[in-house]
Amino acid sequence: MIKYSLPDDFVEKLRSQADIVSVIAEYVPLKQKGRNYWGCCPFHQEKTPSFSVAPEKNFFYCYGCQAGGDVFRFLMKIENIGFVDSIKLLAQKLAVPVPEKEQSETERAREKEREEILRANELARDFYAACMTKSALGINALSYLTGRGLSVDQAQEFRLGFAPDDWDKCSTALQKRGIAPDILVKAGLAIPRPQSGVYDRFRNRIMFPIEDIRGRVIGFGGRVMDDTQPKYLNSPETPVFNKRKLLFNISRAYRAIKQAGYAVVVEGYMDAIALASNGIDNVVASLGTAFTPEQARMLLHYAPEIVFAYDSDSAGQNATLRALSIVRSSGAVVRVASFPDGKDPDEVLRKHGPALVRERLLAAAGLLEYQMEQALSGIDYSDLAGKVAVVGRAVPYLALADNLVEVDTHIARLAEKLAIDENSIRGELRRARGETTQQRPVSVQVKRGADSKLTGAEEIVLRQALDQPECFNTIQAQLSPELFQPGPRRKLAEAIWQSYFAGMPPHPADLLQSLDEDTVRFLSRLTMEADQGPEKDQALDDSIRIILLARLNEQYEAHRMQADEMLRQGDLNYVQELKNAQRILTKISDLAKSPG
Repeated sequence: MIKYSLPDDFVEKLRSQADIVSVIAEYVPLKQKGRNYWGCCPFHQEKTPSFSVAPEKNFFYCYGCQAGGDVFRFLMKIENIGFVDSIKLLAQKLAVPVPEKEQSETERAREKEREEILRANELARDFYAACMTKSALGINALSYLTGRGLSVDQAQEFRLGFAPDDWDKCSTALQKRGIAPDILVKAGLAIPRPQSGVYDRFRNRIMFPIEDIRGRVIGFGGRVMDDTQPKYLNSPETPVFNKRKLLFNISRAYRAIKQAGYAVVVEGYMDAIALASNGIDNVVASLGTAFTPEQARMLLHYAPEIVFAYDSDSAGQNATLRALSIVRSSGAVVRVASFPDGKDPDEVLRKHGPALVRERLLAAAGLLEYQMEQALSGIDYSDLAGKVAVVGRAVPYLALADNLVEVDTHIARLAEKLAIDENSIRGELRRARGETTQQRPVSVQVKRGADSKLTGAEEIVLRQALDQPECFNTIQAQLSPELFQPGPRRKLAEAIWQSYFAGMPPHPADLLQSLDEDTVRFLSRLTMEADQGPEKDQALDDSIRIILLARLNEQYEAHRMQADEMLRQGDLNYVQELKNAQRILTKISDLAKSPG
């Protein structure tokens, strides 16, 4: 069968034909209240409906979890599918034929190869499972697993298997099922022989099938049962397998992650299986490698929080610190669970039961709290050398932290613990940041997010830019995206400006695929509340003025404090900085007096 790709102009036609209320009502009971429809959000647990659907705008938004978007966005989230699949699903629901254009020969060949690799992996999974449970070959493997507290039923549930200690048993079996040798190699199941033929990559290992989010087998992890190295052997990179972008057990865990509001990340496959088998369903494992930014982004698609539950020995602690350094800038809420006696979660589970594991997960320490604990661990800080060593460990973590209140709190705690002056730690922190009194340029970070007046003004401007294209010339003549608060507001402004400059006045639905999750949430709320704001010319003028004044006030404060610093240092250039500050103050005064 010839496969096709979707033409570009079909999406908007399909969106305009779809009744978003009818589509969502297939999944969520809705009741009309005013012009919108309301129900309990399907993406988080709630008793009071906060999920709203606006038929006039063809948008949905949850005031609880901030999920939002158009009909395609809803189908993507509820069905856990990609954008193209959401288009095809909606077309199916509407009984609309999908006009498609034929794929190129190269595209068809690539798709055929992927399908053959997936089929080879599925057959390999069944072969390994049969070796484990239906032949004498897997007796030792089953004995090993039961010795680790895993039952035969659990092994079958997770489709575990055994790769026989034979050079080509799996390859031979799969070739008899029609899998070509080159596909076995491309799937990572076999290795070419020097002369001809292939031999098995995995031998004498317990086999863990690795599935993608859709439950398709895309690779394997193989574990030895003795001290042979490597302990774990994963599939190599293939057209369907990239270990940086995958997590073990994600196909079973993603719904539980959504429901719980956080994901539990463990080191090993056995840890993940043990926890999942004992009712901790929101657990995944990295694939024998360091946690990656791609894995963090995958989890953040389902929940805003990640709890790391790595082994508590020194190796596990080091792995935790590496993982934390990776996810620190991802936007995730990060916590770390610790377990007694340097044990891994699987061992704690077998010794103490699931109640203690759940307790430790709920009591998991925050990111900076854990880092401070690690700074103190293993050091005798009763003498000066120990205190210096602890501060040397702690300062890099403090320097990277964003929350000033949290930093101040931990500095005070650390100073009390070490019995030293807080200023000593603060001095080292300034040095680590390059903030010496001789060279530090004074900068002021105004907490603009706390200014509700500014926030409201930005929303009025962005809403007008979206809803009233005739206003954009007035807006862009006075404002640019960098004048908006950093984060979703600035990102949305950038997308709107870019769309206008490309000659295409933006519609909210047209922007969704180019925005990150936080910005989509903001855009969705803005769209749903479009009728609630004062959308008058005067309101727009006032809002532009508020944004300009906020930026000018920031600039004034920066120059004023720079001048103060220069004066304390005896730098005569402070006079010029004062002049700069005064010049900005004049602009502020003139703008504040302007009509309106």
